[in-house]
Amino acid sequence: MDGEYKHPLGATVTEGDTHESPQFDHLTDDVEVFGDLDSVILTFDRGYTKYVRFCEIKRSEDDFVTLLESDANVDVIEQLEEYDVTTKSVEDDSTDQEQTHHVRDELIELSDTGEEFRRIALQKPDGEVLEYLTTLSPEEYTPVEAISIYTLRTLIEILFRELKQYLNIENFHSKSLNGVLFELFCSLIGYVLVEWLRQRHPVKGGVARTIQKVRTHWNQTLDSFG
Repeated sequence: MDGEYKHPLGATVTEGDTHESPQFDHLTDDVEVFGDLDSVILTFDRGYTKYVRFCEIKRSEDDFVTLLESDANVDVIEQLEEYDVTTKSVEDDSTDQEQTHHVRDELIELSDTGEEFRRIALQKPDGEVLEYLTTLSPEEYTPVEAISIYTLRTLIEILFRELKQYLNIENFHSKSLNGVLFELFCSLIGYVLVEWLRQRHPVKGGVARTIQKVRTHWNQTLDSFG
């Protein structure tokens, strides 16, 4: 997923009962097709917590970022850094409100695996603490950068939701793998074009309204949209 423009770079199809985490390995065979896959950073949520898998990824010299279970058993090896980050947010009354987040960066040993990982803890202004487990180097990625990389997966979730909700991507006409992939990538191309239109010429009503306007006014200029 392109983090700046929210465009998909690639996709893989798995069986419904397949644990998706190991499926990332299969994508590395497509490096020649998708150039960005030669330096991939994996992201997945707590639903795919698998300590053995984390160790496998580290030993293969790949990188990942994931949310750490709140009850994870860890030993702190080294405190890397700790500081506060102040941000501004716009409230309902349109006034800027400053919020302070506390960040803690540590080197830990995870459970009984004997493997060392990096743990980043983010404490929100309301007291909630989110802990991230990663192999990203602290010399190359600051804690905030590592957290930002993880938040990109939210864009992927939004993409999946919009594909299912507006493009009927769950129901394929073809029964062959090649046919399904053809339909899938046609849908992705269509979605990219819709997003491009929304960015270049905002349409009230979101994706659904944009698709409706494209179907109705496909042979008219952009000036007719609004």
